[in-house]
Formats: sequence, structure tokens, C-alpha cells
Amino acid sequence: MVKAVNPDASFDHLFVIGELSKAGQSLNLGEVQIFIYLACMLGLYDGRPVAKWGYSFVATPDSSPFSIELLEASDSLIASGLVATADEFMTISERGQKELDRWERLTRFAPRVPYLRGATGAAVAMPLSVVKEGVELEPQLHNARALQHSRHLLDDAGISQIYRHFQVLESSLGKNVPDYMIPAVVWLSFLLEQDDQGGAAGGGLR
Repeated sequence: MVKAVNPDASFDHLFVIGELSKAGQSLNLGEVQIFIYLACMLGLYDGRPVAKWGYSFVATPDSSPFSIELLEASDSLIASGLVATADEFMTISERGQKELDRWERLTRFAPRVPYLRGATGAAVAMPLSVVKEGVELEPQLHNARALQHSRHLLDDAGISQIYRHFQVLESSLGKNVPDYMIPAVVWLSFLLEQDDQGGAAGGGLR
């Protein structure tokens, strides 16, 4: 029996590839997962429970977020011709863009779009490599690199640490932001600044 692909993961993957393709960028699978993990955290900023994201992530020893559902979605999208590949880099195909336009009209996926758009929008404000570096400084990912082992992400301890950051961020920006790119860029900039200063990622925003 062929295993069903997670529809949320398929939509997220195709959306991220589509948004970055518009900007003339192609992504590898690791970069796609970075943006979607950032989108999931923007959902947390907005009070969306992790359990409602539809699938989970683990930290790999190189501090990258990984989801098996996104890997399966990637294979399916490529096999169906919705995503085109050149080496390991992916862009959305013409057929894929038509399918994405159809999916975006579905009520099921509408709540995810603001967070995905905010995450991909961060690549407009800062280079893709900087977004990747910032996300990998998220406390649980950062600790996974230090300990050199895989672990589940966004468990209770990890969420508590992220919420401490977001509470201060919300006091500065407000909760009802017009574009989730704003908290994404501010938070990533904070993590990068803390790293440059040699500070702990668990510290407060300044």
C-alpha cells in the first residue's frame, strides 16, 4: 500500500518553493525545511498550538530542523511534476503554480498562509543564508548542535524558551502585526546579535 502524503506538508512545501521561485531563488530540501520551521514558530508567536501545525520536527546534529513528512511531500511533488529540480535545488513548475493557486483557495490551508508568507518574506529583508543561520540559532536547534544528537523540537521545554523571547517581542511589536515578516526578521536579528556577542540564546530581547 502506498503511504499517503501529509497534505499540510505538501501545501507548505509547494508554497515556500512558489514564493521563493517568484524571487528568482531555488532551494534545496534543507532550506525549505528551515523556512517552514520558521513559519511554525511564527504560528507560536500568534498563539497557534504546535499540535495544530499538522506534523512535527526533529533537530539533526548539524542543528537543522527536519520533518519526515516534508521529505515525503518533497518526493511526491517532484514525482508529480509540480516541483522542478536541477541537482538538489528546486523551483515550482508551471503546473505546480496552477496547483498552488488552487490549493490557496481551499479553506483548509488558509490559516497557514500568513505564517508561511512571513517566513518566506524574511528572505526579502535578509539573505537566505542569514535566515538559515538565524533559525539554526533557535535555542533547541542550537543545543542540538552543542550536544551532537537528534531531539524532538518544540516540546514543552523548548516552547517555554521561545515564548520568553516572543513575550518581549510582542511587547515591542504588538500581537496583531500586519505582516509576520516583521517579527520573523526582528527575532532572527536578535538571535544573530546574541550569537555575535557570545550571549546565551535564552536571554531577553534588547
